[in-house]
Amino acid sequence: MIDWHKIRANRYASDDPPHDWPVGVKPISINGVSLIGVHPANNRIYWDGQELVTEKHLARYERILATLATGAAVVVAAVELGRVLVWLLT
Repeated sequence: MIDWHKIRANRYASDDPPHDWPVGVKPISINGVSLIGVHPANNRIYWDGQELVTEKHLARYERILATLATGAAVVVAAVELGRVLVWLLT
């Protein structure tokens, strides 16, 4: 039988994290890995019963650049389609 209280008490490794990690982030111990779970119905990841949020929204300038790139691709496709139609009709 798994002793969840013992696992929760030892969820973090005793070693210090690397110096380039953000302040307050702790490494997970081998016992702490047992607290990771996946919901089989929706494949969402949980750690100690709390859902891990793994989403990133594009910044405003990234959305603008993506819109401009998409617009340019549409214009190029329209020009090339026009060239093909002219070539077929002549």
